[in-house]
Amino acid sequence: MNKSPFLILNALFATIFFSCSEKETTSAPTSPIQELQFEVYDSIMVDALEILAVLDYLPSKDLYLMKELRKGNIFLVNGEGEIIDNRDIAGEGPDQIQMVAEGRFYGDEGYLFKEFSGTMDFSLYNLDFKKIKKFDGTLVELNSISIYNYKQSFSVFEEKGKPFIVGEENNSYSKVAIDHKKIGADFYNQANTGFIYDLDQDSVTYVNTYPEDWEPKKIQRWVGESFPFLSYNPKTKKVASLPTKGNQLGVYRLDGDQLVFETAVELSHPARDEFEASSEQDMVVYPGFSDIKAFGDYQLIQFYTAVPEDIYNGLRALGENFQSNPEYREAMIMYRKLRYIVVKGDQQIGILNELPVAGVVNLGLPDGTLIVKAADGEVERDYNLFYKIRLVEE
Repeated sequence: MNKSPFLILNALFATIFFSCSEKETTSAPTSPIQELQFEVYDSIMVDALEILAVLDYLPSKDLYLMKELRKGNIFLVNGEGEIIDNRDIAGEGPDQIQMVAEGRFYGDEGYLFKEFSGTMDFSLYNLDFKKIKKFDGTLVELNSISIYNYKQSFSVFEEKGKPFIVGEENNSYSKVAIDHKKIGADFYNQANTGFIYDLDQDSVTYVNTYPEDWEPKKIQRWVGESFPFLSYNPKTKKVASLPTKGNQLGVYRLDGDQLVFETAVELSHPARDEFEASSEQDMVVYPGFSDIKAFGDYQLIQFYTAVPEDIYNGLRALGENFQSNPEYREAMIMYRKLRYIVVKGDQQIGILNELPVAGVVNLGLPDGTLIVKAADGEVERDYNLFYKIRLVEE
């Protein structure tokens, strides 16, 4: 395994430190806001000059699907960090797509990539990166554009031997037909911002992903589109839906081409409990959710802490281009911190204020592993260092 001496010492220190804390953590009374402990147990380093992100992992072959940020270079990397294959699939060629947004393994048979374009089509590739089929995208009308480096908006799953995609689609409705300015919070009942794609039948079913017990929907209070993030858990076969505002996570089961709502999980964290969602507030001053990832039996929910409103208003007074002001950047560093909530099944089991290593969570795995992209370091190629971390349990 390709590891530097610094990495080995760092991972060893993190493991020892969090292992020593395990007895205290697991013996504490169960509380939804108890501080959980995660440990580093392994890592891989990829010998590539490009800055990579992990798109997916295939346990049967111990392979990672990786991508160069904002480009079309796709990497296949084994569990030792060795590059098995590298292809550029962005372009105008017969086996290319316009611009690569995301990608997933298509079982053991190939890969499914989503392109970033006016139609957001999906393309199926075989193991030799030959395009064998194109599926029309799920976009109905362009309402918003989101570009993520370390997030997955769709998942591939199989039901009764048939392949499906489940995912998010913020552009799945017409603003003329569903206009929140006219219907207010009834938008949450009418806008189907998720989809299930039957790849065998080449048909898409749009589904409502605003949880039934999500407070703004339940009491019909408009807080903005608050488009939900979706997370499919291949271990539990459940789908979690997380609107960006509010305090509830929805849990669903898949039933053919439908999502069946089961329950809502109340979410809490000291850094966001005093905030109330509204439609007017800037997301910088509200600790809105930013991502959700399934790992083993768990869901990891992420959010950024808020900038105090008076501080933010003072920054806005600096002028029209206040976001390019050094004071703005300093304030973002000081106040905007990633925090985490951990859910298991139908309940929140704790929180995490800092990862055991500096970095960004790229992916969650069915065995309970979280893949963390290491923060930029002083050593060359540290930016292609990926830690494996897991929850410390009894």
